[in-house]
Amino acid sequence: MSQQSELDEKPILIDTGLRPSPEAKVGNKLQLAWNSNGSVLAVGGILDNNGKADEKNVSQMQFYDSFGRHLRTLKLPGAGMAGLAWEGGSLRIALAVESFIYFANIRPDYKWAFFANTLVYAYTKPERTDHCVVLYDTVTGNKYTKYVKKLLQIKAYGDYCVLATKTDDPTVYLLILCNAIGAPVDSKYVNLELQYLVMTSQHVVCASEDAICVWQYSSKVSKLTSIEGKTDAVALKKKDGKEVVWHVDESPSVHSGGFEQFKTQKRTPTQDAITCVTASDCMLLVGRESGTVQRYSLPHISLEAKYILRCCPQVCVCVCTRACACACACACACACARLCARARARARAFECACVCACACDRTCACVFFV
Repeated sequence: MSQQSELDEKPILIDTGLRPSPEAKVGNKLQLAWNSNGSVLAVGGILDNNGKADEKNVSQMQFYDSFGRHLRTLKLPGAGMAGLAWEGGSLRIALAVESFIYFANIRPDYKWAFFANTLVYAYTKPERTDHCVVLYDTVTGNKYTKYVKKLLQIKAYGDYCVLATKTDDPTVYLLILCNAIGAPVDSKYVNLELQYLVMTSQHVVCASEDAICVWQYSSKVSKLTSIEGKTDAVALKKKDGKEVVWHVDESPSVHSGGFEQFKTQKRTPTQDAITCVTASDCMLLVGRESGTVQRYSLPHISLEAKYILRCCPQVCVCVCTRACACACACACACACARLCARARARARAFECACVCACACDRTCACVFFV
C-alpha cells in the first residue's frame, strides 16, 4: 500500500495473515476495497491456519488505516468470501459469504469533545482541504469557528481542549491548547507520531507505537498545581521544557528529559507496541499488544505496576479521576471469568460498584481497581 502513488519508493507492506478462499470462485485473490474518502482499507479472506488440515476455515475481515495500521478485525461465519462493497457514506459495508450477504455497520472515530459547557467538533467541507472546528456553547448558543490544517485528534478536559495537528515536517506534530472560544492558550511541538492522545487537568499525554510524552501545559490551574513546584522535578526546569519523553520498554524518571535528550539516545524498535492510552490526575495507563497494561504515577512519573491480560487491549478509559478505576474494552475473543472475579473481589474491598461485561464472542470488558 502506497502513501503517495504507484511510484512510491517506500510502500507500506502488510502481512494480513489471510489467504484467498478456494471454495469461493473469485479468481484466487483477497477481497480489498477502500472506503469513500480513502481513510480505511477493508481486506477480506480466509484466516491462514498454517497448513493444519484439521482446523476449520474461518472468514475474516480486517480494517487498516491509510498508513497500514491495523484498526479492527471482524470474524464472519462461512468459509468463502466472494466480495465486499462499501456504502456511499462509508457507514456500512456489504459482505458476500457463500450464499449469504452480510451488512456491517461502521462507527467512525469522530473528532469531537465536550468541556466547559462547550461542544467542540470538526468536519471537512468539499471546497476546503482543512478541517472546520466548531465550538458550540450549549448554554448561550454561541458558535465559534476556526479552520485547522491537518487535524488529527481533539481531546478536552476542564476549561480547555487540545487540537493535535500535523506540520509541514512529517516528523513533527503540533499540540494546540484552546479555551472555550477557540483562542490558543498554549502549544507544544512534539517529535512523536501522534497515534494516541489523552488530556487531564494538568497534562496532555501523547504516544506513538513505542514512545510516550507527558506535557504539562500552562493554564491557571497548572500554574498553581505545577509539577515544577515539586522538589524532585528540578530536571524539568531545564531547557527541555515541561515535557517528559521515554521509551515504552524503559522506566521513566524526572531525568528522562524532553525531546532533545530523547532524540540523542539510540533505541531499537519495540516488539510490543502500544495499543491504547488513558490517564487521570493521579495515574497513566498504557496498554500493549501482548496484553500488558502498565501503570505510571502522575504527576511524579514512575512505573508503579503491570497488569497482564489474556487479550490485546484496544480501548482504555478512566471512569473516575480520583478513585482510580479504569475500564478496558478488549477487542478479541476471550473469556475473562477469572479476571472479573478478581475485579469484583477488589471492588468489594474498595466498597465500589463495578459492572463487568463478559462471555461475548468478540469483545469483553475488564475492570481494574488500582
